[in-house]
Amino acid sequence: MKVLTISLAFVLAACSGATGEADTTQPAGVTPALLAMLGVDGNVSTYDPTTATVTPITTDAGPGRVYSQPTWSPDGTRLAFVENTAPVSGIQAAGGFRRVSLSAQQAGAGSVHIAPVTGGDTAIITTPFSPFYLYWSPDGTRLAFLGNDPATGRQAFGIIDTSANLAERIDVGQPYYFAWSPRSDRLLVHAANTELYYLALDGSKQPLPQTPGSFSAPGWVGDTQLFPVLEGKRQILRLFDGDGSRRRDATDSGSGVALGLSPDEQQVAYIEIAPGANPFALGPLLVESPAGTAEIADLAAAFFWSADGSRLLYLTPDVGSDDFGLRWNSWDGATSIEFERFTPTRAFVQQYLPFFGQYANSLTFLSPDADSFTFAGTIEGRGEGIWVQSIETNVEAELIGPGEFSTWAP
Repeated sequence: MKVLTISLAFVLAACSGATGEADTTQPAGVTPALLAMLGVDGNVSTYDPTTATVTPITTDAGPGRVYSQPTWSPDGTRLAFVENTAPVSGIQAAGGFRRVSLSAQQAGAGSVHIAPVTGGDTAIITTPFSPFYLYWSPDGTRLAFLGNDPATGRQAFGIIDTSANLAERIDVGQPYYFAWSPRSDRLLVHAANTELYYLALDGSKQPLPQTPGSFSAPGWVGDTQLFPVLEGKRQILRLFDGDGSRRRDATDSGSGVALGLSPDEQQVAYIEIAPGANPFALGPLLVESPAGTAEIADLAAAFFWSADGSRLLYLTPDVGSDDFGLRWNSWDGATSIEFERFTPTRAFVQQYLPFFGQYANSLTFLSPDADSFTFAGTIEGRGEGIWVQSIETNVEAELIGPGEFSTWAP
């Protein structure tokens, strides 16, 4: 791996900590953050990195039962995932039942499982349409889902009340992107490329006066909302207060932008997307704060903030090879570390990467302490499956087992 030093117009405050060897002992009564994994056999399991223990959540995946979209609750105690009773034609088989294809995602029959990872019964909730995306409310009382609704022929949005285990269709729109409010009482929705509104839990809408720019998922962290607006011929990436009033402008974002607000609400990461851009090389990745703007990468495909905002994990194309490949990188405010070249799984390329802005709202690949991250794919000469990469120089990723997708609990 390579270490790249970046000249910044601003410097992040350093986090102080004790020196010496790290204490890896888990405090009494504290449950370690687990990984959720989707195996090559289509089953869902968890992995404890402190004990290297794999715990099956399902064991019955096959041609008539497809599991997908493992998504952690905000406190990491429950794992939600989708079950599809799709026909064989709805599965792309290659060394196991590896992914949910479009026909499976459009199937009418579907359900969501919510499994407590420390023991207890799994709740199985029938949904009015088959979900292809899950997103917990910050307080964990509701689980939003998106899917293609045969009843309307459009993309639909629903919410599961996780106390009553009941699902309800709430809204429609295509495409449909959203962010939960920190209070879990409403959502900020960007639908049909032209609509921007607050959506209440009962389905009532409050349109916003701004004209949305070219983007996918909005951001809402703490008291700050983030999305681009059109003003004349200008597209401005703007931060708003929780009541929708203007706070400050981050940048004139050009023709398209993928965006992400840091957990401290001070930094805006964004990719400037040119028309017709390669999906694996969307454009330059930059980070803006009140102190200035830094260019982190010439070309990037996706990015994800750590939970504490101390790191930005991002994907770049491997431009030094004729074959397709990506590299993970980690930026700590001053230095970027580039990791091993890998080929991502088909599930990641087809289901997650094109919609990374929305998934950045609902899941993470970084460990809670931001010292490691997980991914699925093939590293030439070393193997294929699910990996854990320590964010240190000169440390290779560890292959922990076979699988198609992995995500870390918060």
